[in-house]
Amino acid sequence: MHRYWRIEEVLRELEVDREFLRMLEMEDIIHPKPTLEGELVLSAEDVERVRVARILMEELEVNLAGVEVVLHLREEIVAMQRQFGDLLEHLVRELRVRVRNQ
Repeated sequence: MHRYWRIEEVLRELEVDREFLRMLEMEDIIHPKPTLEGELVLSAEDVERVRVARILMEELEVNLAGVEVVLHLREEIVAMQRQFGDLLEHLVRELRVRVRNQ
């Protein structure tokens, strides 16, 4: 299920300001979407990117270019974990079939 957050929720929960969100949007890190009512919302994935970007920039003093690299690498790692999980499931199914056929 996809959860969308209103911008006001993100500002309050993650303790960031609108300028921070605008900067991430301009760098194509997040992608706010308008609702039918015209209110901007962020996907759960975008909210996670904001959270990580805030930690990297404010607590670890990583610059914006570094944030982009870290987020990209993080997403690649997650994709590789999914692929590994899929491969593992396939191997388990294959082994079960072979064991049954012996």
